[in-house]
Amino acid sequence: MKAKHLIISCLGIILFASAVCAEVSLTVYQRDLVLIRDTREVDLSRGINKISFTDIAPAIYESTLRINPTKNTKGISTVEQSYEYDLADRDRIWKKFLGKHFEFTKDDSLYSGILLNFDDDRIYLELEDQPGSVALVSRSGIEDMTFESLPEGLVLHPEVVWTVNSSRKRSNVEVEISYLADGMTWQADYTAYLRNSDRIQLEGNITLTNSLDMDFQDVSLDMIAGDPHRSYDRRPLGGEDEFGVPGVIPSEKETRFFEYRRYSLPERTDLHASQTKGVPFITVADVSCEKAFFYDGSSSEEEVLVRLTFENLESSGLGIGLPEGDLLLYQFDDDRVQFLGEDHLEASSPGDEVELIIGKAFDLRVDRKRVSHQRISRNRTRDTIEITFVSSRDSNSKITVRERLYGFWEIMESAWGDDPASFRTVHSNKVEFDLEISPGESKTLRYVVEYGY
Repeated sequence: MKAKHLIISCLGIILFASAVCAEVSLTVYQRDLVLIRDTREVDLSRGINKISFTDIAPAIYESTLRINPTKNTKGISTVEQSYEYDLADRDRIWKKFLGKHFEFTKDDSLYSGILLNFDDDRIYLELEDQPGSVALVSRSGIEDMTFESLPEGLVLHPEVVWTVNSSRKRSNVEVEISYLADGMTWQADYTAYLRNSDRIQLEGNITLTNSLDMDFQDVSLDMIAGDPHRSYDRRPLGGEDEFGVPGVIPSEKETRFFEYRRYSLPERTDLHASQTKGVPFITVADVSCEKAFFYDGSSSEEEVLVRLTFENLESSGLGIGLPEGDLLLYQFDDDRVQFLGEDHLEASSPGDEVELIIGKAFDLRVDRKRVSHQRISRNRTRDTIEITFVSSRDSNSKITVRERLYGFWEIMESAWGDDPASFRTVHSNKVEFDLEISPGESKTLRYVVEYGY
């Protein structure tokens, strides 16, 4: 502990001119990425100046680093800028002293000489009062160690050094430092409460995670929904440690930005290292919805799912860009709330229909079979598919059936029980049938499709 204090006190002597932090703004993306814009004030002398900026993120993209005066730039020119991130620890400091004078106190004895080498257990020291002799000293129990300065190239914290030429002496020059860094991300999370069969109460929350080892005080904050192209994959995120709610983002704070959506925090906030912060952006929206059943024939599981759909409309209290995120659905049961299911809400623009799979239907069973496969010519085949549903519900059930088709296809005939069944094409290789089954009924969807190659 004593050694640490000695090093820090010496470091204060060799620092370049410091800068006063004025304002910080953060733009956080959903891919473990943040744009940091840090405005500070510096004093410049006439000629070459070296300004050291501390409180810099530990994982920046060096090529994105920019340092520029915000105004009155005439007569100010950048000579060079550097990002110093070789952080000092005991072994790094010792390595810088190999072949140099080195001294330390151990068991009330002073050891002084030339540092020849060291490993995990011992220090190899050529003693000053016995030239040519080598002492092997155990590393355990070393007490005080004093250095005149921190070795060149080592820093206690990441810092940016700006070498700048000024045509005259200047005071309180405002400078913006901007760079991209890893270690910050956000995601949207939704909670919905099913009030009755056709309405939900929707709430939305933005969860912001700062996994940087760095505190941000009184910052302005923007969050971008979208996927900016990067030249390589992002690394995974860190954990979450803390949760807090600083305020509300009203819907008018959601705006378009390039081909993305931007959500801005209306008030400045603090964001601490290893902190996760929750920010409401939809307080309460009363939304019309429709509950129906859904079966995906391309799924390996033969099960009927419960699907909930709603429109992203202003008349429902929405009509804003909804970023992708997980949605939890609950329902009130007397004076309690019961969990119904969870699904991932895809990014939605105003006017879009939102589809959510909530769970598996308990009282609807399904059995899908390909009952025939024929080659009717050299490059054409015909399949007959039968999908049988059995209902033990006490009310009529609407079921949407989605089938995946391949190549050049044509449905030749389709029937729901004894009646014709129409379909719609939702993709070049997907069709959907809208069906209805009565309580206690067993009914089969049958269609014939021909494929050309």
